[in-house]
Amino acid sequence: MIYSNKKMIIFDWNGTLIDDVWLNLNAINGVLEKRKINPITIEYYRENFLFPVSVFYKELGLDIEKEWEEITREFGDLYLAGIDKVKLFPDVVTSLEELKKAGIEVGIFSAMEHHLLNKHVKALRISQYFRFIEGIENFYAGGKTHLCKKILEKSGYSEREILFVGDTCHDYETAKALGCNAALVSRGHNTAEILRNTGAPVFGSISELINLSRG
Repeated sequence: MIYSNKKMIIFDWNGTLIDDVWLNLNAINGVLEKRKINPITIEYYRENFLFPVSVFYKELGLDIEKEWEEITREFGDLYLAGIDKVKLFPDVVTSLEELKKAGIEVGIFSAMEHHLLNKHVKALRISQYFRFIEGIENFYAGGKTHLCKKILEKSGYSEREILFVGDTCHDYETAKALGCNAALVSRGHNTAEILRNTGAPVFGSISELINLSRG
C-alpha cells in the first residue's frame, strides 16, 4: 500500500485536484495569438509543459527576456477570467472523505499564488478537509521547491511519513527535494508516459491511487 505508513498526503492543486488544463491551454494560446505565434494543441501542451514555466514559454517562441512581466500579466488575466468555470475532478471529495476516515491528514502545496489558491479552494467548498493550504508568493509560477522546508516544519511529520501527490514531473522533483515519496496522476498537465519517466508510480486518478493502495 503506497500510503499505508503515511501520516499526511500533500496534494498539488492544478491538474491534480482541479481540472484546469483546458484553461491553461486557452490562456497560453491567447498570449501566443496576440504575438501572431501559432497556437499549440492540448497534446503538445501535456507532452512539453514544465517548470519553471518561463522555460516552457521560451520554447514556444515567446521573448521572456523582454516581455516576461507582460506575458505573466496577460496569462494571469486570461486564466482568472475563466477560473469560475474550473471544477474539481469528480472523485476528489469522495477521495478526501476516504482519507479522512483512514485518519490521514491532507494539505495542498501549489505553484498558484497563495491568496488566489485559498480563495479558489474556499469557492469549491473543500477547505475543511485540509490542515494547510500553501501557494507561492507571486504569480510567476517559477516552481515550489523553495517552500519545501516550510511545509515540512508546518506538518510536524518526518519525510518518511508524507506522500506527495501531483500531476507533473516538477511535482516529483519537489517531493524528491522534500525527501518524500511521490505518486503521480496522469489526467493533468503531463502525460502518463512523461510521468513514468520519473520512476514514480503513476495512476489515472486520485481514486485509483487510493483504491489500488488499499487493495
